[in-house]
Amino acid sequence: MESHWQWDEENLKSESNNRDSKWTESIAVGDKRFVLDTKTKQGAKAVGRKVTGEKGNYELKESQVPYSLLFTPEKCALSAENSYFWN
Repeated sequence: MESHWQWDEENLKSESNNRDSKWTESIAVGDKRFVLDTKTKQGAKAVGRKVTGEKGNYELKESQVPYSLLFTPEKCALSAENSYFWN
């Protein structure tokens, strides 16, 4: 736990403390065994999720689908007929 705390402190002090997508966009991050174990524990939920990486840095990721494809029919233009005037 001490080494993790030191690692956090060093990252916070450095100039390059930008967002790292592997930590914010992945379901699991770590060595290959950890990531595969996480995928196995998810069972049916893990279908379609891919393990990527190399040399001890692996990620379990889910394919990304843009919202626009899902909601396009619902985003039609509003018209005057959709108005309700209050007294």
